[in-house]
Amino acid sequence: TLALRTWRAAMTGVTTRFEEAAVRSVDAVLVENAAMLDWVRSAGPARVVKAAPGVDTALLRPAPRWRAGGHLLSVCRLGDPRKGLDRLVRAYAGMVHRCDGVPDLVLAGRGALPAPVRDLVAELGLTARVRVRADVRHADLVELYRGASVFLQTSHEEGLGLTVLEAMSCGLPVVSTETAGSAETVLDGVTGWLVPQSPDGEVAAAVADRTLRILSDPGCDFGARGRERCVSLFSSAVALRRFTDVYDDLLRADRPS
Repeated sequence: TLALRTWRAAMTGVTTRFEEAAVRSVDAVLVENAAMLDWVRSAGPARVVKAAPGVDTALLRPAPRWRAGGHLLSVCRLGDPRKGLDRLVRAYAGMVHRCDGVPDLVLAGRGALPAPVRDLVAELGLTARVRVRADVRHADLVELYRGASVFLQTSHEEGLGLTVLEAMSCGLPVVSTETAGSAETVLDGVTGWLVPQSPDGEVAAAVADRTLRILSDPGCDFGARGRERCVSLFSSAVALRRFTDVYDDLLRADRPS
């Protein structure tokens, strides 16, 4: 609604002013992506470091063999409109229209699927093919990743997108809209596909096309490459080291000679 958009814009303005004051008063700022890096640098702190959080790559391991017949999966806060689940449902409808044998779509995550998205699923005749797993336990979530064929994300914005990293850690190819976060995690054409955000009316068709392209390639190695990238750059150990290196440097600089 207009009132909600106005309130969000006002709160964003207030928060931005506090953030600008805060980053000017600290010794170092750690950020998740390149867009945040540029913004914080423009505010003038002495040191800005890109240090994304990581995932447990030992727990989040791939299934013995990737298979194109596994379900399609998206994991997010189900009630958050920024996740663009309406675009995902339309993309899935396009896949079904082009290939009736496409696997079921599983929408998992915290919260409940909003009524407009549920209505869209019904309107498009997908009720029997779209499964919702709300507030799924972490152990069950790992199995959902391991049983999937492709991970899908159609967010309008993401700071990083930990679920993309979890999917990559489990050896899944990723099809995602291009956000500040997915630009950090997904290598387009190497570990998955990035779909431009505009024109918005073409996003669903592009997601459908990229997904079907992966499913039609039994030798697709996007998932294996994504697993390698996740282990080398986004494992918990690697991510923690980025944080501790900054703290160690600051502590050394603060010690008297």
